[in-house]
Amino acid sequence: MSEPPSLPGDSSQPLPPLSGLLCVDVKGFTELPGAVHAPVSAHLEPVIDAALTAAGLDGLRTAKRFPANSGDGLAFGFDPVLLGYVVHPFLDRLDEQLAKHNADPGRVRLRMRVSVHSGHVAPEGVPGEGNGPARNELHRLLDSREVKAVLARASPETTHLVAIVSDRVYEDAVVSRHSGLHPDRFQSILATVPGKAFARRAWLYVPTPSGNLLALPESSSFHPPRSLRRLFSALRRLSSKIWPILDPHRPSGGTDPWL
Repeated sequence: MSEPPSLPGDSSQPLPPLSGLLCVDVKGFTELPGAVHAPVSAHLEPVIDAALTAAGLDGLRTAKRFPANSGDGLAFGFDPVLLGYVVHPFLDRLDEQLAKHNADPGRVRLRMRVSVHSGHVAPEGVPGEGNGPARNELHRLLDSREVKAVLARASPETTHLVAIVSDRVYEDAVVSRHSGLHPDRFQSILATVPGKAFARRAWLYVPTPSGNLLALPESSSFHPPRSLRRLFSALRRLSSKIWPILDPHRPSGGTDPWL
């Protein structure tokens, strides 16, 4: 039995190792018939492994750190030097594997949310391996309202995966161009989780967005900010007082040619 946990004292202690972190979750898993829960759970790792191989990360298949299958999802750590490759091309290869799987009408459709993060977590071989604030944040990002909304809105025929990347990974792997994806392929969001005191800047990436995700707002008319509307209103009131002086013959109630 491990020693009971105690609060940290005044002395310093070494940081746990830095690890890359990845988590996937199958959309609508609990809505599936119970008879397919176990087969879907068993199929998650083969799909992930096939995508790793296709992305040139075959070595990671057997080098996953503290892997955990939750039934409707899978999480594991990895060497953080691979972060750029996990962002790209792995996410795209996973999207392709899901598209290939979903093309068979006789199969259970698999659509996924994926979160990618990095941070200091307990190393392998110690009690609580893989745990730490970074692991908690990984799962919060995956469960965020925003990433769920995008996957729910997207067409299931074309969008099989929506990824959310932490701000740390975005800066370390994407902005630095250690990943093959241009930073402009990502959309900045504030990730929040209902009922949780969680709000983090993060970045969405959709390998194959459906057309409706690219749709323009219903109204493209210009809506000036409130401060500008107040200025226009003040100018109109001033104009209504000045015009009778400048042009006494101008009909009242006419349209101001300037505003």
